[in-house]
Amino acid sequence: MDKLLQRSKGEISIELFDNNFKKFFQSGCCKILNPNNYNDNNELVLINTAGGITCNDNIEINATIHNSELCICTQAAEKIYSGIGDPATVDININLNNSTLYWLPKELILFDNSKLRRRININISNNSNLIFCETTIFGRKAMSEKIKNISFFDQWKILKNSTIKHFEAINIKGSTINNFKNNYTFDNQSSLSTILIFGDIIHQLESELSKVTKNLENHYCEMTKFDDKIVIRCLAEDNYDLKKTLNFIMKNVINDKLPKSWDL
Repeated sequence: MDKLLQRSKGEISIELFDNNFKKFFQSGCCKILNPNNYNDNNELVLINTAGGITCNDNIEINATIHNSELCICTQAAEKIYSGIGDPATVDININLNNSTLYWLPKELILFDNSKLRRRININISNNSNLIFCETTIFGRKAMSEKIKNISFFDQWKILKNSTIKHFEAINIKGSTINNFKNNYTFDNQSSLSTILIFGDIIHQLESELSKVTKNLENHYCEMTKFDDKIVIRCLAEDNYDLKKTLNFIMKNVINDKLPKSWDL
């Protein structure tokens, strides 16, 4: 007789209007903190009390933000562990209306034989700004972790007034050897980060960010602007070096108002 394995489920649903929370729902392994800070914007810290994600886990996050400024971060890196069963699922749906959102979770750490399907959908409307930063670590070099086999599907879809402005996906299944060794993909790097910026804020950030990214050394980092958005890609061999780079870049984006969880 097969045993049922314990699995985690969690849901977060928030609604923020005029910088006041009208809905603040949490269930299962998902918790939210709204700490006091010295910044002008609200700050939410997402916590997964399960300590990580594994096969058949399910997490759902929904947010509606209207006429507000909000930073959403996580308390710690989200670890995706190996397991038995179907891939874990994470679904994130956010609607911005005349608002600014800083989406700044800490890194996603993938372990060997982990399985994850994640979808992030963000709809921007009416003079909204989005500063989005996502980092994925394929095995931590400091811990001598090596990724040989994973199932990882990660899809981001960002719309402006219901029209697609950015879409990208990573789909790695099975052996990762060719992906990591290929000069046109990872080039033997293990840490990947993407910064996306949308809205009128790009006009005030473009010049300074261009200078910042050109002065970075020791790993790959490039910036491009097109179709009313800024895209910054960073690749590094070591997670800690990438963290230092991201801190340096983001301080030029949000004026030293990074959440406390980003402190090195």
